[in-house]
This record gives sequence, C-alpha cells and structure tokens, in this order.
Amino acid sequence: MKETILRKKKIVRSQFVTSLWLLAGGIIILGMVISFMTIRGIEQENRQLETFYEEKGASIIKALEAGTRTDFRLNMKALRLQTMLEEMASQSGILFLMATDANGNIIAHSNPNVVGTRAFSMQQLAKLHPRRHVSWRIMEQGREKAFVVYREFRPFALMSGKSHGMPRSVCKMENHKGMQARECSKEEHMFRRKLFPQHGPVPVIYIGLDEEAFATAQRVNREHAMVNAVFILLIGLAGFFALTWAQKARQSRRRMQSSEALANEVMYNLPDGLLVTDDEGRIAMLNDVALEQLNLTDGDVVGKLPSDVLPECVARLVELTGGEVLSEIEVECLGEHGEIIPIGVSGSAVALDDGTAIGYVYLLRDLREVRRLEAEVRRKEKLAAVGSLAAGVAHEIRNPLSSIKGYATYFGSRFEEGSEDREAANIMVHEVERLNRVITDLISLSRPSDLRRTETDLNVLLKHCFGLIKQDAATHNVVLDVVNDDTLPHLFVDPDRLSQAVLNICLNSFEAMPEGGTLTVNLSHTEKLVTLAISDTGKGISKEDAVRIFEPYYTTKSQGTGLGLSIVLKIIEAHGGTIHVEPQEGAGAQFVIEIPVSPVGENA
Repeated sequence: MKETILRKKKIVRSQFVTSLWLLAGGIIILGMVISFMTIRGIEQENRQLETFYEEKGASIIKALEAGTRTDFRLNMKALRLQTMLEEMASQSGILFLMATDANGNIIAHSNPNVVGTRAFSMQQLAKLHPRRHVSWRIMEQGREKAFVVYREFRPFALMSGKSHGMPRSVCKMENHKGMQARECSKEEHMFRRKLFPQHGPVPVIYIGLDEEAFATAQRVNREHAMVNAVFILLIGLAGFFALTWAQKARQSRRRMQSSEALANEVMYNLPDGLLVTDDEGRIAMLNDVALEQLNLTDGDVVGKLPSDVLPECVARLVELTGGEVLSEIEVECLGEHGEIIPIGVSGSAVALDDGTAIGYVYLLRDLREVRRLEAEVRRKEKLAAVGSLAAGVAHEIRNPLSSIKGYATYFGSRFEEGSEDREAANIMVHEVERLNRVITDLISLSRPSDLRRTETDLNVLLKHCFGLIKQDAATHNVVLDVVNDDTLPHLFVDPDRLSQAVLNICLNSFEAMPEGGTLTVNLSHTEKLVTLAISDTGKGISKEDAVRIFEPYYTTKSQGTGLGLSIVLKIIEAHGGTIHVEPQEGAGAQFVIEIPVSPVGENA
C-alpha cells in the first residue's frame, strides 16, 4: 500500500515538474514573441515619427523655395529669404532655419547675428553630404539638440526635365507685364549670386526642429509600446494559464470519469458484497451482491445509517469498527428462504495521502461455499483415514474370518438339522459374512474407483435396477414409479457402479418407509447435465442429518455401517457428477444426482 502511494506521489511530482517546464517554456516563447513585436512596433513608430518630422522640414523648405521664387520673379530689389527665416523661426517647434553656401558659410539665418559666419567645416559637410533629396540628422546646437532636416536649396530646380526659366541676368528681370528692369544693390547682387550660382555647387537649406519634442514623442511611443507589451503579455499569460488549467481540468475530469467507471465496473462485478460508508458513517455505496447477501429488497439505502436498513449483526459490526482496520469476522444472516447464511465481514478505512479518513470499505464474503469446501475436505480426510485403516487391516481380518467361517460351516454340518448348535453355527457364518461385507465396503471406499465406461441408456439402466428390487419393494409394500425421458442422450458411464449407487439409495428409501409408500424416480436433462431424482414418502431427513449424511460411519439406523451413502457419493464424484439431498422432515426425502453429458471425472 505504501509503495503504491509513493509511486503515485512520484508520478504526480513528475507531472508537476513537467508542467512547470512546459509553463516556463511557454512563458519564454511568449516573452520572446512579445519582445520582438514590441521592438518592431517601436521601430515602426520611430520611422513614422522620423518621416513626420522629415516631411515637416521638407514642407518648410518648399515654402521657403516658393517664397524665394516669388520674390525673384517680381524683380524685387531685395530678396526676403532672411526675413522669412526670421518669421518662421518664431513658430513653435522650430529652433532655427539656415541657408549656407557650398562651403558651409551662412548666407541667411533665423538669427541675423550669425550671418556670414561658418556653420560647418569641410569635414562636417562631407559627413552631411547634402543632396537634392531631403536628409535629416540629430545635431547639437549649443546645449540643445535639434532634429535638422536639410537638402540643396533649389528654387528653380528641374521638374520633369524642364527648367522654370531662370534668366541669364540675376539683377535685370522683366516681369510678364512689360515693366522695365530694376537695378539691385551690390550687396543684393552678391546675395543673389550666392543663392543662385549659375555654375558649381548650390546652397543648402537647414531646418532645425525641436529634438525634445521628437525625443518626447519617441519616449511616449516606447512607453505605449511597453504598456501594450505588458498588457499583451498579461493577456497571453492569462490565456496560457487558462488553457493549461482547462487542459488539466479536462484531463482530471477524464481520469475521474475513468476511475468512476472502473470503480463501478469493479464494484458491481465483484463476486463478494461491497459496502462503503462515508466519513459520517452513512451508507455511500452498496452493490447487488451485498443486497442479496443481506436480504435487502430495497436498493435505496444510500445516505442512510446502517442501523436503519442493515441486519442487526452487520449494522452493529459496522458502527462499532469506526476507523479501525477490521479483520474478517463471521456473522450469520437469514437468507430469503429463512436459511442461515454465514458471512465474513472485513473492512479498512479509505484515507487521503495526508491520512485524513474519508470513508470506510467493507467486504462481505459469502462463506457457504467455503464451509462446503471445508466439509468436503474433512470428509475426504475421513475417507483417507478409513482407507489407510482398511488397507492396513483388511487382509489381516479377512484371513481369520475365512478360517472362522470354514470351521463354523464344518461344525454346523456335524449337528442335526434344526438343532440349537447348528443354528448357532449358522449365526456365526452369517456374522462372518456380514463382517466380510463391511471389509469389502471399506476396501471399495478406500481404493480409487476403476470405472469401465460404456455407452449407456439410463432408461434401460433404471429398468434393470427396478427389476432387481421389485421383490423387495413388494415386501416393504412400496410402489415403484419411474418417469422416463425418451429424449435422454446416452452417457458414457460405468453401468455396474452407477447401478450400485442407485440401488443403495433405493434400499435406504425402503428402510425409511417401514409402513409402505411410493418411490419415484424422475429422469430429465439439459444440454449439459442429466438429472436423476429419487424421492420417497418416508419419514424424511432432518436438516442436521442432511449435512452429515454422506460422511463415513454416520447413520441414523439402528443397524448399518454408515458406508452406503459414502460409497454412493464416491461413485457419483468419480463420474464427475454431484449428489445432494433435499430434506423434508416428516414428508419424505429426495436425492438429486446430476451427471454431465460429456464424460468428466475419473477415466474420462
């Protein structure tokens, strides 16, 4: 029992460890997936944010180019690029706006104080590498960082392969209404030359946006992504735990159903009775065998106290045991027909792993077959003792008996017929013959039955037996009645030994009917058995005598050896059959012999 519990604990522990590994593996995989999705989401959000700032800077550059192009076409004496840079720099989110020539010198700046200074060295310009397309980079401006969007400044850039028609002279222009050209100052002329060089590298426009807003947006994106990741992780873990719990619940439910089905199958197919009580001592389960053993017709006993529904002998035993282990105790209960049924009651507590008792199981074993086998063993032991005795003394007794019989016959012949001496000699001879018959019965009872089987019709065998006892029946005023079975199959039996058994029973029946009566022999059969029932109308047999009637030397007659029915039992058992008596005291007795159709037993 302890080994079974330990083995179950090891199995449960192994399953628990396996579940933990599966849980850890699932959490790791889920974490990796969520981390990958979170990082990818953050990168996408950052790219979108960078694209947004890049497009914002590109829009400002396009606006500046449009304003510059408009000023140039209107032939104004001074371009308003510096003014536009200063005005746009006042908008929120813009740190600075700057235009530089190809060498990094500032042409125009939202801060007019830095115009004419150098913004970038040649090495920095090489790293920036301005192009026609918009680029961006995070730059430090003093103590601040700026998200700088930059590209070449081309108000008159080629579109679809065609120029907007920038004039040859940057200072002399005519408007489309025919107005005369206006002359610009020398400074304006130089400014325009730097801004619109006809040959060589073009200037570069830089838009410095507030990097703190960009960083704040990135941080918010990261925080949102982390919150979403944690939320998804929690949902995933909850789902994983729910699936795991559901799987375990399903497995537990399946195991419980299997255990219940197995327990019910075992319970209701046990050859013994099973009684289960709960922790309160009430009946929790009772199988059909127990109902039959306890002679209970009402199966609705679950939930009731044993003292309310069970026989007193069993109910008191159940209530007194409590939680102790109960070794088998024999009690006697009344059967359906009033017969006494010996029942062995044993039980043990049902406890959890921690030792908590949750009920009690009682096993009710019908001991009638055990008692029959015990009686059979005792009978065979007696037969073995008789056989040993007979084998030891039979020959030693027969030899003197033969001498006594011979001398008694000799002396009897010496006296006159009818004299007392001759009568005494005849009595001696008869007693010697009786002793010889007793010894013959002893030898027959002790030695193995040597059957000589032949195909036999029991109808013919009974007719032969009744022919032998017809005269005795008439003497005892007994009527013989035979009920034949014409469909009876032929049996492979020893007709002489079987006839001996039938004759012994019939002669005993004659002695049980001293004032006459009826002896009935009834033949019947089934597919496997042939039944021979011999009944009389004599004084009958008591229940106490019926139990011991087949024992050697047990007899109720004033004269007799008590070996006749023992020999009958030995003959029937040698044929693989059974014999029993149905006692009815004062109303006759019936001996029922059952012989299998197929040969079994000795020499089958």
